[in-house]
Amino acid sequence: MLDYRTTLRSLTSIMSVSGCEREAAREVTALYGKYFDSVTIDAARNIILEKKSKKKNAEKILLDAHFDQIGMIVTGITSEGLLTVTNVGGIDRVILPSCEVSVYGREKLFGVIAATPPHLQKPGDTAAPEWTDIRVDIGYTKAEAEKLVPIGSPVAWEYDGDDLMNGRFTGVGFDDKACAAGLITAVVNTPAEELAYDVYVTLSSGEEIGGGGATNAAFKINPYFAIVTDVNFAKTPGVEDDESGVMGNGVMVSLSAVTDRKLTKKILALADENGIKYSTVIEATNTGTNANCLVYANEGVPAAVVSLPLAGMHSYSEMIEESDAEQFVGIFKKIITTEM
Repeated sequence: MLDYRTTLRSLTSIMSVSGCEREAAREVTALYGKYFDSVTIDAARNIILEKKSKKKNAEKILLDAHFDQIGMIVTGITSEGLLTVTNVGGIDRVILPSCEVSVYGREKLFGVIAATPPHLQKPGDTAAPEWTDIRVDIGYTKAEAEKLVPIGSPVAWEYDGDDLMNGRFTGVGFDDKACAAGLITAVVNTPAEELAYDVYVTLSSGEEIGGGGATNAAFKINPYFAIVTDVNFAKTPGVEDDESGVMGNGVMVSLSAVTDRKLTKKILALADENGIKYSTVIEATNTGTNANCLVYANEGVPAAVVSLPLAGMHSYSEMIEESDAEQFVGIFKKIITTEM
């Protein structure tokens, strides 16, 4: 039996800045390939984990969680040996000064984003430095850095995460590895004899840079239906009630013109029947997830969106609550064992 928190920590230890999913696939396969009937890494860098049902002529379903995470890419090396970088995905530049990062050059290097001390800041200085002004200090000279860090090397936040009180814990890359861990846990811990479908867990590529990977996977799998999973905004200061979910109140289910109404209603009914906690969120014409493109793949794929509330999204210290993850695993164990 897989443990959710252990699975999540294992996945977040894998660097998967957008564009690096193929390298990440080797580690995912080594960790979890033995639990699935097959593991495929397609040309779009999706990692597709298949577990077959013992049921004859079972329909195929796609469960999507994107595996790429936001990060940076090295654009140059200054005369002082500092690295210049730019963003891969949506990063708030305000939080960058003094951040600890890992630079994945010819070897993994520790770095710190240089910051101007507040004593030396001038009136009117912005709290968000421009990308052209951001530098990563790895402690090497220019000649040394050039040998170790090719231009184009990925850069990711360096943080192992911490456990907090009341079942909350933090880490980096929870968007969307918190959902990927939940899907893997639910599917692995469900015997093949109980599966109502052949299940394809798709750890999709490129979501943080515009999406598309999940669409390629849908063409390959041609599923009966798909459920896209992603994190959503937890209620925190500055986030409106109608845009967020309360941590501890279970999963979030999207109500949207994008998603399939019939499939969504069945998921909500399953949750009600089995005492699984959830809230609904209105995402009228845009779910902000792979569902937006996946529903139009192939001849069309009925899709729903189930999310986990996440605090600190797109930062180096994202937070979830384990009770929500338990509800997430619970609803997917019901989905994959119930003919919808």
